[in-house]
Amino acid sequence: MFIVFFLSKNNNNNGILWKQNFLKQVEETNEFLGEYINLYQIHSATFESGVMDNEEIHKALHQCRKDRGWQIGLSVSSPKQDEVIRRAMEIKVAGQRLFDSVQCTYNVLEQRPSAALLSAHEAGMDVIIKEGLANGRVLSNEAIIKHAKSLGCPPD
Repeated sequence: MFIVFFLSKNNNNNGILWKQNFLKQVEETNEFLGEYINLYQIHSATFESGVMDNEEIHKALHQCRKDRGWQIGLSVSSPKQDEVIRRAMEIKVAGQRLFDSVQCTYNVLEQRPSAALLSAHEAGMDVIIKEGLANGRVLSNEAIIKHAKSLGCPPD
C-alpha cells in the first residue's frame, strides 16, 4: 500500500514547519493504516518546493525509514522531472541513498526522463510509471488508431 504526502507550498526556508507537519502526518498515518504501509511517497517533488535540498527534511524521512521500516519515494512531474530524479539519486543520509523509488510521467508522448529513469533503475530504485497512456491521449493518436484498425480492434 502507498501513502502519499502532499508537500506544503508554505514551506519555510529551514524546514521546521515542514518537518513538524511531516511528523504529525506520520503519526496520523500510522494510527489509521499502521502495518499496511510500506512506501511513504512525497507527491510532486520539485526544486521549487524546497524538499530536494532541505537536510532537515531528509533526516526526518530517513528516521521514518529507520523507525517504521517504510521505503521512501517521490513522484515527479514537470518539464524538469529528469533533473529532479537525478538530484534525488544523489541525496544521501548517513551514507545511504534516501529515495528507494520514483514515480514519473512516462509514455510514448513524454520520453524526456528515459535516461534518468534507466539510471534510477540501474541504481536499484523502483520505478513507477504514471500516465502510461498519457491520460488517454495515446489512444486518440492517429498512428495508434490506424494500427488498431488494421488489427481489427479498438485502440484501447
